[in-house]
Amino acid sequence: MTKESKQPNTDKVVSRIKTRRHELKLTQTELAKEANLTPAAISQFESGARKPSFKTLSSLSDALKVTTDYLLGKTEKSYNDLLADPKVNAMFEGMMGFTEKDKETLYEFYEFLKTKADTQAAVEKNGS
Repeated sequence: MTKESKQPNTDKVVSRIKTRRHELKLTQTELAKEANLTPAAISQFESGARKPSFKTLSSLSDALKVTTDYLLGKTEKSYNDLLADPKVNAMFEGMMGFTEKDKETLYEFYEFLKTKADTQAAVEKNGS
């Protein structure tokens, strides 16, 4: 493996920061606040004018609720990225003590929310 191939793909980092920020419906200013950065720094990262340091990448991954490996393009989204979200992580930890009946109720609620989200997405797609 050459030195060049060990370097993170800058285009992928740029794309993933911006895409994930949009998925979370955050402005550059909001992301900057969450990651303890300036809005100008976020703008520079997203335009590719500047590369984030490893410390900054770690802050960004926490704020974007994904792993640094995902931002670097080493992995696709996975359960690790899901668990990087503190709320989701706390929820999963709490579910460890649920009874089977409680787990079934939770699954039914998940199915309800999924159907609701799918219906909303279809309505938005059709412009109705």
